[in-house]
Amino acid sequence: MRGPSPRFERAVRPPSRVAVYNECVNFFGHAVLAARTSPSDAFVLGAMLPDFASMLGARLPRTSHAELAAGVRFHHRSDDAFHGAPSFLAISREALQFLLERGMRKGSARAVAHVGVELELDRALSGDLHALARYRAALACVDDVAAEITWNDPTTSPRLVALCHSLFARGNSREEPTPELMAERLRRILEGRPRLRLDDAGQSVVREWIVAARPSIVSRAPTLVRELEQRLVT
Repeated sequence: MRGPSPRFERAVRPPSRVAVYNECVNFFGHAVLAARTSPSDAFVLGAMLPDFASMLGARLPRTSHAELAAGVRFHHRSDDAFHGAPSFLAISREALQFLLERGMRKGSARAVAHVGVELELDRALSGDLHALARYRAALACVDDVAAEITWNDPTTSPRLVALCHSLFARGNSREEPTPELMAERLRRILEGRPRLRLDDAGQSVVREWIVAARPSIVSRAPTLVRELEQRLVT
């Protein structure tokens, strides 16, 4: 079977990586992959660190900690693997078609077909109890390694610790956002981008897509993880 065309891959690529990732994103998905790669909690934390930096509105920090640094490098490798994985591209293609057929603007549809799919895959992976335990252990190790993370703004260090503590305090279960809440979240993420933002009608279409696509995304998530593992070792 023919793979997705380069034209399609460009179509589902987010128009602006910085704009799309400011508020969200799939840090748990990175933790899942990192936990399957290394027994080190610091490595798993490092794999989430670029997303945490974005959530804190900070530049990616430097670190002298070998396992943290390896985790950060793994984050970037897994991003590249993820965005070229056949399952991700197929789900994104289906999402883009669904949204465009219902009248959503192309820019908004492209963004949702990328970021929305990432968030839904992140949610689908939250049923992995072993990964949840490793995720929480990684969050807990921030107290041991925070001094080895150097930020441009020193006040970011205590904010990172507070973020990790907050995420840890949520317990062993991850939130189960309803389609309504996920659509609201996507609208908030895209709000600052006039060409991507969602209006009320667009938010309604996103909710409709989530309801329709969520079962398929959940069933395809294990296949995606296997694809990523294969891509990361080649």
